[in-house]
Amino acid sequence: MRFDVSEIKEFRGCTRKWELTSRNRFHLQPKVTPPQFIFGTIFHEALHSLYMNTPLDKVMEGVRHEMCTDSDAALLAMIPGYAKEVLPEDLDRFRVLDIEHKFDFVPEESDDPDLHICGSIDMIVLDPEANKIYGFEHKTCKNFRDTTYMWMDEQPRVYTRALQQYIDEYNAKRHQEWMDNGSPIDAEPVPATLGGIYLNEVKKLLRQFQYRRSLMVYPEDDLSNFFQHFVQSCKTCKHAAEEGRPGIPNPDWFKCQMCEYRTICETYQYQSLEKAKVLQEFAEEFQERETDHLDEKVERVNEGV
Repeated sequence: MRFDVSEIKEFRGCTRKWELTSRNRFHLQPKVTPPQFIFGTIFHEALHSLYMNTPLDKVMEGVRHEMCTDSDAALLAMIPGYAKEVLPEDLDRFRVLDIEHKFDFVPEESDDPDLHICGSIDMIVLDPEANKIYGFEHKTCKNFRDTTYMWMDEQPRVYTRALQQYIDEYNAKRHQEWMDNGSPIDAEPVPATLGGIYLNEVKKLLRQFQYRRSLMVYPEDDLSNFFQHFVQSCKTCKHAAEEGRPGIPNPDWFKCQMCEYRTICETYQYQSLEKAKVLQEFAEEFQERETDHLDEKVERVNEGV
């Protein structure tokens, strides 16, 4: 059974929303994608194209085609600003190894081989001069993250473990290529090491460009303690999914106001839900996902590249 960080956060925050959205339960999605998700998707795909050396004018042509609302206009400043102020230095320093890297691993802290942690890292790059490999997580924001939340966030820690797995495989592949193709005088390649995860934040501004990049690196005991706790949450979530345990609403004024699934809670409140009945009654609003959203992200990027 697969879990990503978002699912575990959802499970901890509101098991009703988890039940409705989880790949391991109802797996529902709104028929109309919320505007903020469209904005983020356009931004991510534009950056991916730029890092793959697509000309800016072609990228912006695609951006304008995808824009849906007036609020998307900020993209017309954000992306050219990024291409001018950030991209040249990055392309000079880094070599892109992978875009939207999909990962799936069983954490060493788990005694359950069926418990998989999955996700995707926006971009993986190599700094050849330092021989270090970094992961990038692109974020759009109204304001830069609070530093306390940034350092306590779970996502970069999971990405760090996934990135180390990628580096181990990268080094093993290079070593095997050296064994297969190298001559006796060729030096064995020096293994690349973990650089960390960059949180790459860009503000949603119409007339100026502002960004902040933060390198997240964690001591080993930090990661070990984190994963001990995270795995326990995954186990609890897995048991709830296997048992078909009903999701219970966890009302919060702000979160409920912003939740796309609030009409379902208004109708059923604390009653147990039946998937078929919910889909029938809310057929105009929601549908069951045909594929995992992580697979959808990878497919879109591959099409763009």
